[in-house]
Amino acid sequence: MPYIYPRLQQIISRGDDLPTLPGIVLQLHRVLDDPGAGAARVARLIEQDPALTTRLLRIANSATFGAAGAPISSVQAAVKRMGLNQVRSVCLVMAVVKAFGRRRAHFDHEAFWAHCATVASLASRLWARVGDSRAITPEDAYIVGLLHDVGLLVLDQYFPDEFAALLETREDPDAPIGALEEEHLGIDHGAVASLLIERWSLPSFVAEAVFHHNQPAEAPPEVARLAMVLAAAEAMCWQLDLGLPLEGRPPQPAAVLLRAMGVPAPEVRGMIEWTDEAHAFATACVA
Repeated sequence: MPYIYPRLQQIISRGDDLPTLPGIVLQLHRVLDDPGAGAARVARLIEQDPALTTRLLRIANSATFGAAGAPISSVQAAVKRMGLNQVRSVCLVMAVVKAFGRRRAHFDHEAFWAHCATVASLASRLWARVGDSRAITPEDAYIVGLLHDVGLLVLDQYFPDEFAALLETREDPDAPIGALEEEHLGIDHGAVASLLIERWSLPSFVAEAVFHHNQPAEAPPEVARLAMVLAAAEAMCWQLDLGLPLEGRPPQPAAVLLRAMGVPAPEVRGMIEWTDEAHAFATACVA
């Protein structure tokens, strides 16, 4: 099977038919980074996108948030009910899901995005506990978590024959897919995702952490902690049966990574209890 890297480079450099992040989402991310941003300012920006507006109102009135009061019909009320961080999460998830579409079917796309969004939520919470939030915020960690597996979508959509052939060689369905990718394609999905993220002109630490999310020990010092947080979040999801079967089991168990970062056992138990709630919210975002 020929290595795909030269053709992948050509696709990335040309940008032909590549997924793109809607500009409104990048604007929204910048606005939400402003501590002075109020619900009215955020609402005005969201209202520029009818699809985003409809989805946000639906989630704000869902069982997850609707119990908080009577049905609401304005974006500003939805922002106040859900909170800025939850609004950011919904908007980012929607934008990335919309960017990729559903052109292939080697796996369940809704389950894929629910997994990614759950990893993102865990990564954000872990980073708030063990990371340096002066340089990289928990919201940044959320973006890294959300995008960590998009390389699998790129392989599925742009190299379907090669990807299908790779999957046919897999003898152990739970084995990590990274080694097979390296052997048969010459590049793993973390590296594929990092190339797309660079094309999107997101901060370099996002691409670097995603590149190394399955091998955090090999990450450069400036992103090693973030890559480890991402690996731990993914390993926790796998342990709770919220992992991605296509990707296989993580190379390192969650306990090893969490211990290395000094996360006390009682906090881990709290995160485990919270993860099901995070997954339910993520599923609502992509349904």
